[in-house]
Amino acid sequence: MLNSIIGHEKVKIQLDTILQRKEYNRTYMFYGPSCSGKRTTAFDYAKTILCDTLTGDDCNCRSCSMFVRDHPDFLCIGRDERIKVADVDRVLDFSEVAPFLSNSKVVVIDNADSITWEASNRLLKILEEPPKMFTYILVTSDPNSILNTVRSRCIRVEFNALSQMDMVNVIMSRMGFEPVKARLLGWIGHGSSVDIFARAGKYLKYRDIAVDFVSGMKNRGLIDSMDFIDKVGKNDMDVFVDMVILVMTDVALLSNKIENIINLDLRDDLKKIGSNLNAKAFVGAVGWFSQVKKDQYLNINLSHAMKTALIKSRPLILVEQPS
Repeated sequence: MLNSIIGHEKVKIQLDTILQRKEYNRTYMFYGPSCSGKRTTAFDYAKTILCDTLTGDDCNCRSCSMFVRDHPDFLCIGRDERIKVADVDRVLDFSEVAPFLSNSKVVVIDNADSITWEASNRLLKILEEPPKMFTYILVTSDPNSILNTVRSRCIRVEFNALSQMDMVNVIMSRMGFEPVKARLLGWIGHGSSVDIFARAGKYLKYRDIAVDFVSGMKNRGLIDSMDFIDKVGKNDMDVFVDMVILVMTDVALLSNKIENIINLDLRDDLKKIGSNLNAKAFVGAVGWFSQVKKDQYLNINLSHAMKTALIKSRPLILVEQPS
């Protein structure tokens, strides 16, 4: 059971034991860092509970076949916005009807820390005397923000951050990315607050844009470079910053004969960029752009910070390559 979950061995043992004892109709709180697999595990656990054979993995029973579409005994709220009273009312209505297809019904409350105070108290009325044959799973990265009276009614299931290798494996198996790109995305997501699973496509898109930006830093005029930055959307600037720094770092490493880079699939292109730069001077330019990350945490305008870094690093970028 739950064999498709990558990593989290203690969690799998805890949940498998509950499944084997058929004591799963309870209230749970899955908590831990962002991108640690809480939501995915909640869905896999729900699928297993609803499964005709309680196996879930690679099962073709009618319940598992329907789970990927619209299962009548499964409800998830809280995916996109703050959880309000109306959302909890949906849970209440769902909880008043007996299972239709399976022997149980499952509710996943995603981003449970986003629930309003009024909705929390309404949810508490359900959890105080949960109906039989029902399982409720609260998923949160901030358990302390949930009412203590709600937390006290939950079986706590703690998730630790995925290792970088586990994150890479998740990106390959769940999202279908090839190993080289999965390695890149896993490196970005590991140990950071970035929801790399939700923003993977955007990071890969801006990697190409960052390569274009860095490759023209020496020959492109200052005004044109600033215009390039202005064309990046405000909501995407943090991704652009991350990828510019990563691409510049790889160029600097290759220019200094260090092959251990992140963008392995772009090695030849990045080497070509570095061939026109003074390796030692360019390392200093990387430092100026790395400062932008610190500015980000100080809530400084990233577009302005990038332009400042460009101006300060330009003398280093224009230093001629030794003959």
